[in-house]
Amino acid sequence: MHTTKLTKVGNSTGLILPRDVLAAADLQRVDEVRIEVRSGRIEITKTVETCNSTMDIGQRFAAHYRRTMAILSK
Repeated sequence: MHTTKLTKVGNSTGLILPRDVLAAADLQRVDEVRIEVRSGRIEITKTVETCNSTMDIGQRFAAHYRRTMAILSK
């Protein structure tokens, strides 16, 4: 178990994760993570690449069919 302090980063608060914690969680500095609070605990989960690609497909679909969706929503 590690102990670390929260630090000020601009108008936000940052958390510095030790290198061995990142390695144990299979995380790197460039990875995207999802942060959730459950029952007072903070959970940090690596975002799965398939989720990102699915979101990209959804955004392209929404952009392509924007007018159709607007008409259907009336």
